[in-house]
Amino acid sequence: MSRRPCRRIRAALAGLALAAGMPAHAGLQTPQEYISGFVLYVRWPDDAAIRSWQICVAYPAAGADAHYANLVVRERPFAVRHVGAKDALAGCNVLDLTAADAATTAALLPGAQAQRGLLTVGSGKAFCSSGGLICLRTTDARGGFEINLSGVKNAGFSINAKLLMLARPAEAESPP
Repeated sequence: MSRRPCRRIRAALAGLALAAGMPAHAGLQTPQEYISGFVLYVRWPDDAAIRSWQICVAYPAAGADAHYANLVVRERPFAVRHVGAKDALAGCNVLDLTAADAATTAALLPGAQAQRGLLTVGSGKAFCSSGGLICLRTTDARGGFEINLSGVKNAGFSINAKLLMLARPAEAESPP
């Protein structure tokens, strides 16, 4: 398998990361690196009112806080809040479900979908099929991500064409 698509995605997001003042060595190997890159290209419905990027990370994720510390993208710092299956999502700009188990994801996703302007990021194509907005391909050797375009539109986001071009197309399910 060729690693070119993954390299292209990483190079493009890393180049944008440099423009945003993020470290040059941002290799986009973790969900946090992808999320901070997505913030460059996504516009929230109430974008002008956002003072800091509130990243809500579903338990049991650990280590996310360190990536966001002292990081500023689009002239706004990041703040991390950890949430569980029964927690409110008010104030969150991004809901990171990449490390959450299936039960936590199933519990948080319906509330997230009902909240306009909440970017949900999870893992695998099943996440997008369930209504998630950005689906990282963490188990695919080529890496990358997919974007649920209808979900993004319904949630009130606009996404820069450059990010859309980096997204990998959803692969058709193989027949049973």
